[in-house]
Amino acid sequence: MAPTGDLATRTARSGVWLSISNISQRILELVALLVLARLLSPAAFGLIGVALLVLTAMERFSELGFTSALIQHRDEDIDQYLDTAWTLQILRGVLLAGILFGLSGPAAAFFDAPRVEPILQVIAVIPILVGLENPGVVYFQKDLEFHKLFLRLASKTLVYVTVTISLAFVWGTVWALVVGRVAAEVVSLLVSYLLHDYRPRPGFDLAAAKELVNFGKWIFAGSIVYFLNDEGGDFVIGWLLGAASLGLYRVSYRLALTPASEVTGVISTVMFPAYSKLQDDVRAVRETFLRTVQLVAALTFPISVGIVVVAPLFVRAVLGPQWTPMIGVFQVLTVYGLLLSLSGSFSPVWLALGHPDYSAKIGAARVVAMGVLVYPATTTYGLLGAAGAIFAAFAFVAFPIDIYVSKDLMDMRIRQYLRELAYPAVAAGTMGLVVWRVRDAVVLESALLELFGLIVLGVVVYFLAAAALVKLFGWKIDENVRGVFSALGGS
Repeated sequence: MAPTGDLATRTARSGVWLSISNISQRILELVALLVLARLLSPAAFGLIGVALLVLTAMERFSELGFTSALIQHRDEDIDQYLDTAWTLQILRGVLLAGILFGLSGPAAAFFDAPRVEPILQVIAVIPILVGLENPGVVYFQKDLEFHKLFLRLASKTLVYVTVTISLAFVWGTVWALVVGRVAAEVVSLLVSYLLHDYRPRPGFDLAAAKELVNFGKWIFAGSIVYFLNDEGGDFVIGWLLGAASLGLYRVSYRLALTPASEVTGVISTVMFPAYSKLQDDVRAVRETFLRTVQLVAALTFPISVGIVVVAPLFVRAVLGPQWTPMIGVFQVLTVYGLLLSLSGSFSPVWLALGHPDYSAKIGAARVVAMGVLVYPATTTYGLLGAAGAIFAAFAFVAFPIDIYVSKDLMDMRIRQYLRELAYPAVAAGTMGLVVWRVRDAVVLESALLELFGLIVLGVVVYFLAAAALVKLFGWKIDENVRGVFSALGGS
């Protein structure tokens, strides 16, 4: 399963490795979250949420975009750029650490959460650790060597989960989350040098820096815009409703978006370098894109519909009664996550075809829409209003624009794209209706057993519905899947 051979084989095998990486990472994180939800209060999640929100804001507002620029670069050998990129990343990390330390007091006052101040002062070291990481690891993505990326991400996640859960049992406070986060970044730094033999040295090449910045400026702009989209609601919730409500929202957001978005995350991460190698053949990019969308939709529709149907049972049975206020928010954000996962298929095409500005420009329109909606919705309807505003801004503004600009860029007809969504929507809708009726008609003494039974039922119904669509209505998902396995077996 080493990612060797032609482009199709390397892409398919890299997808397997990234899937293994993300699935194992998310399973570990989900287990940690479920255990920690029993050990810690929503307020503890709110405190770390506020701290990470401020950290993420600093990181996004200083994103250099060098990784994307190096992956997209036509040259296979990019060593001449690495020392410059590493030097600038270190300088950025030191600057961010200083700013974060200095803002710890004002940020805690803004959110009316004094306990956040020492947390921010500790996690201020994270940007420095990230900046010191070996820049050579960019080759793992550029060369589709995701088996190496798996080792790095798996070690980081394993340390985070082990340290955080252990300390949560001992301390029972938010500091378990803080120390676990820092320990994970230390391990990520060390592993980056163990896995790649490039040894950076401080240096600066003005021509290389200009070339990287010229591409990365749009990644920077997009990073800011998407921070406002992804985290802007968190600021409003933390400000208007407090840390405990923010804790409920962030757990809902994480659980709702992880399953569907991780599917897209795997595919998009693999497809960006693959599209980059096809960037001179628009027809090949379009055909590959439509096959990719078919796979994404076939996986994300049933996951999202299933979560919406079983959400009330899941929250009560797994998280506990203290988390029941999040059920409605959880369901709304799951639908939002489905659309977000579909939209995630567009961005690697934009980057590969030399349009990194699209993400920033479309995201800006979404920011405006969300800015108009989120404050009044939150003050009127609380957490559910905030989730609804975030969903509406994306569903009715950003997503339609995504489709329109991609249509022109790839010379694609909109009905070609919508056709790939129609089949899984019908199959998932059938599954959701059956599971919903059974959920209301059959109640078992064990809530966990009932949840497991509904999940199994959903899987069976979806596969039966999909098989019927393949046989009776010409859905070609079976051919697509066989093509992926055929590519896996290539050499």
